[in-house]
Amino acid sequence: MNIIAKLSALALLCGWQLTANATTQENVYDFANNNLNLEVATPADWEDPTKGVISGQELRQGDVVLTSVDGAKPNRMWRTNAGVTYLQVGGKITITADEGRAITGITFEVQNYKFFLEAQAGNGELDATNYVWNGNSTAITFDNENAANEWNTQSLLLTMTVTTNDANDETYTPDATTYVEVSSIAEFNALEVGTLAKLTLNNAQVNGVDWSTAYVEDASAAVEFDGLNLDLECGDILNGYIYVKRGQFYYDEDPDDDVAGRERPQATNDALTSADTYTKTSGNELQPTLFTMAELLNDANFSKLVALNSVAISLNGRFYIAEADGLQVRVNDMLGYLPQDYVIPENGELCNITGIFSWNGLAYQIYLTSIESTPTSISNVNADKNEKEGAVFDIMGRQMQGTLPAGIYIKNGHKFIVR
Repeated sequence: MNIIAKLSALALLCGWQLTANATTQENVYDFANNNLNLEVATPADWEDPTKGVISGQELRQGDVVLTSVDGAKPNRMWRTNAGVTYLQVGGKITITADEGRAITGITFEVQNYKFFLEAQAGNGELDATNYVWNGNSTAITFDNENAANEWNTQSLLLTMTVTTNDANDETYTPDATTYVEVSSIAEFNALEVGTLAKLTLNNAQVNGVDWSTAYVEDASAAVEFDGLNLDLECGDILNGYIYVKRGQFYYDEDPDDDVAGRERPQATNDALTSADTYTKTSGNELQPTLFTMAELLNDANFSKLVALNSVAISLNGRFYIAEADGLQVRVNDMLGYLPQDYVIPENGELCNITGIFSWNGLAYQIYLTSIESTPTSISNVNADKNEKEGAVFDIMGRQMQGTLPAGIYIKNGHKFIVR
C-alpha cells in the first residue's frame, strides 16, 4: 500500500476526508453511531446529571475541536427510542480549527426541528432552516440559548460535518472573549442579560440546591446558579470568583398587556465556568433573613434564604399557603429539606418557617427548609386532668364550646384560624 492509500485509509478511519491536494478536509462527528466512543446516558439516568455529560470535554475530530457549554440542562450523549443523539437544551457549542486552518462549512443533521441555531460568533452565513453554515473562520460558536426558555424542548443532534481548509488573508479570527468584573451578586444582577462576567464570591452561601439549580446569596443579593454542574450543597460557603453569563428566567403571564413580566436573575454556564476558581467550606449552619410578609413580597428577594414568623399555614386547593397581615405566599417542600414523614399543616396552624424565596411563573413561593409550630403559653401549661383531650381555647385561654366564630384558637397546644 503506498503512502497516499495509507493516508486515505487513516482519514476514513478517523472520520475525515482529504481531497487530492490535501487542503480541504471533512471532519465528521457521527453522534448517532458514537464514533467518538463517548459514554451514553439513557432515560433511566435522567436524575443523574453526570451520566453521558460531554460539556467541559474537548472532542477532537481531524483538525477541529468541539467544546460545549451547558444551558438549562447538561449537554449529553443520549439514547432515545430512535438511537443515540447529542442532547442539548440551551447553551453553546464551539468548533475551533487547528492553527493555520479555517472552518469553511458546517452541516448539521438533526432528529427533529427543535435544534436551535439562533446566533453565531464568526463571519459567515447561517441557514438555520436547513442547518448549514458557510464562511471562513478560525472558530465558530452556535448559541442555543433560546432552547433554555422553551420548556420540554430538546435539541437532538445526529451528525455534524465540519469542512476545513487552509487559512488565508480573508480568514476571520473572533475577538478574545472579554468579561465584566463584578464584586458582588447585586452588581452581577444589574448586568444586561447575556453579559459575560467574572463574579467575585465573598462568603457566598448556598441556600439550597435543586437538580440543576443552586440558590446562592452574598451580603448584597442572591442569584440562581442554573445548570453550572458544580458540586454544591446546602450550607456551602464560597470564596473566590467564577466565570458566568448573566441569564434569566422570565415569565410574562399576559404578553399583550402593559404589565411587565417577572425575572429571576440567573448565572449560567460559560466556557470558563469552573469550580477551580473558588474555595468551598461545607456543612455551615445558615442564618436566614427575617422578613414581615409585606417586606418579603418583592422581586429583589428572589433566591434569598428567608424567615417568616407566626404565619398561618393552610391548604388552599392544591397549594399550601402561608398567610399574615392579609398577604400570602405559597409554600412547598419541592427541594425535599423537610423530614420525610413531616406533614405540612392544613388548617391555619401558626408556624415559623424558613426557605428560599422564588417565583414559579404564577405566584410567589417559598421552598421550605424548616417549619415549626409557633410556641404558645398555653402549650406549656399542665391541663387539668379532668379536661378532655381536644378541648379548644381562645388566645385568652378560655375554653370554647359549640360553633367557633372567626378568630385564632388553640387545640392540643397548636394555634389555628377560623375564618
